[in-house]
Amino acid sequence: MQVGLLSLLPAVVDAAKLPVVATRGIADGRGVAAALVLGASAAQVGTAFLMCPEAKIHPAWASALLKGTPEDTMLTRAFTGRAGRSLATDYVRAAASPEAPAPAPYPVQRGLTAAMRAEAQKTGDVQRMQAWAGQSAGLAKAEPAPEVVRRLWEGAQELFS
Repeated sequence: MQVGLLSLLPAVVDAAKLPVVATRGIADGRGVAAALVLGASAAQVGTAFLMCPEAKIHPAWASALLKGTPEDTMLTRAFTGRAGRSLATDYVRAAASPEAPAPAPYPVQRGLTAAMRAEAQKTGDVQRMQAWAGQSAGLAKAEPAPEVVRRLWEGAQELFS
């Protein structure tokens, strides 16, 4: 069972005697503010940085991220053998079907998908690309990383004032 951040965070903060860093689904100032209000010491942001020019992701991946909704992602072990959230591409959906074989353990699965991933990068085929994406991918903006950090922090501060 997957427990959402807003339910899980207060329970972890209450149980832990150490600083807690909130992660998953945080992509704007509202998410940062919510994590801090719920007791996190910090917020970790991931997918919000994928659209930054510094990330240099494939244009097909970037285009798919901008169109993404939370429902367009799913947890998968199909690329590496380890769980990660990806765009729900044709390959990811096929790998999750009941008829599909279970993924091999890491790093074997990563090796098994290497040729497919490399070809997808060459051809721009996002359906076979390792296209990681958090549920808040649609909030990402194509701007330099320092601007993302500034926007996130200023957005959170506005909510606290």
